[in-house]
Amino acid sequence: MLIILKMSSVRTTLPREEGPIDRFFDNCMKRKRFLEDVPGHHSKHLLKAKHDLVRARAEFDDECWDWTVVMAYYAIHHAGNALLSREKGLFSKDPSCLIIALQRWELISTDFMGAMAQVHQRFADAVDLDLTFQLRKISQYSVDEWEDITGEDAGAVLEVASKLVRFVEQGT
Repeated sequence: MLIILKMSSVRTTLPREEGPIDRFFDNCMKRKRFLEDVPGHHSKHLLKAKHDLVRARAEFDDECWDWTVVMAYYAIHHAGNALLSREKGLFSKDPSCLIIALQRWELISTDFMGAMAQVHQRFADAVDLDLTFQLRKISQYSVDEWEDITGEDAGAVLEVASKLVRFVEQGT
């Protein structure tokens, strides 16, 4: 039996309220999930984000939904690090800690997140970027579910990646 995967069925794991976000963030700090970045290095993170976005679009054009999601996720991750590097002089290899830092330090505006909610209601705040991480794990590692990712899901993640890269790029 084929199950069609929809973003609405994917669970995200990050906290949404201020207290739990603060505790999660403090735990990331304690575990040294943020590394000091070289001044001006945010441009390298952004360049990598733009490269991954180009690759995501190519995968989308080939109707390869799983790799569209994977490459769009990496574009989002590197764009987030570009923002974190530019604003705080840090970067993170941990996607959950990166997302929580963007939320905690309010590095992504509520106006921008409102525009993201128009792409898909699941992208209402920065914590919802965790959805791309969850979809990427399915795309890359689940031999049972990767074929169930839809073109609609891949297109939504690609659009979020495109908008986030532009948002970060406009601030540089």
